Amino acid sequence: MQPILDIRSVRPDLYTYSLGAAPAAELQCGDFFDTAEHCLFDAGRGLYRYFDSAQIRFAGFALGSYPVARMVEDPLGLCQELMVRALRICRTHTHALPRRWSPPQVARERLSRA
Repeated sequence: MQPILDIRSVRPDLYTYSLGAAPAAELQCGDFFDTAEHCLFDAGRGLYRYFDSAQIRFAGFALGSYPVARMVEDPLGLCQELMVRALRICRTHTHALPRRWSPPQVARERLSRA
């Protein structure tokens, strides 16, 4: 079993996260952080003893499995990698759609807040 870490932007300068064992069973952390990398670090500290890796989602995008140790030791580098991956995923999904289609406002806001 791998935990699922879901980081979300509350507003441009405020982030939070939830942890779960399945997408529908989440536990909100209840804290807010000024950056997404602080969310990674905080979640990583809690998971470090019990798990080697975690599934990470950001702004609703599943980004893959990453070592928990990296969340603690290099949260800024991991966060940068996750943002690149999220943008790549978003671009891939929008390129598969008709040219006249534009992503809904919610999807555009997700990435602009990330």
